[in-house]
Formats: sequence, structure tokens, C-alpha cells
Amino acid sequence: DQKLEALKQARTREGYMADCSLQADGSYLFVENHCPICTAARHCQGLCALELQVFQSVLGDGISITREEHILHGARRCAYRIQETTAAPSPTPSE
Repeated sequence: DQKLEALKQARTREGYMADCSLQADGSYLFVENHCPICTAARHCQGLCALELQVFQSVLGDGISITREEHILHGARRCAYRIQETTAAPSPTPSE
């Protein structure tokens, strides 16, 4: 929660008008309502891929981030589903 709040505040300061809300399934919906680099991103879509990498780096391991809406694909905003991943159970040694 603290990392998401810090990311939301940082992205808002950068001009993305970010918001984050807890969803009924326990995931979070992280939304960027504005993209100050949209023109550049249209010419270099690698910027959007790097954004996902930055989010993953900030939020850390054990977190899944999926882009669900994308301005460059006609959506009015970019929205990301963020949730904890379930770790696979450790194998039990057989005797």
C-alpha cells in the first residue's frame, strides 16, 4: 500500500494525474488519467514498455502488473491491474 501511494504521488507530480483504488478482488487499479509524454510515446512505444519495468522495479517481486487500458490504443487513460502473485508451494521432500 505504501509503495503504491508513493508511486501515485510521484506520477502525479510528473503530470500523470495518477489514482489508485482497491478493487473487490483484492487487486489495485492504478490509473494515469493524463500522459504528458503521449506525443513522444506515439513515436517511441518503448517508453510505455519501460514504464511497466519501472513500476515492477518500484513495487518489487511478488507483484503482477497488467496494463488493461492504454491511451495509445484508443483508451482515455492508461490503467494497470496490480496484485500480489501467489507463490507456488514449496515441494515437500519425500522420505
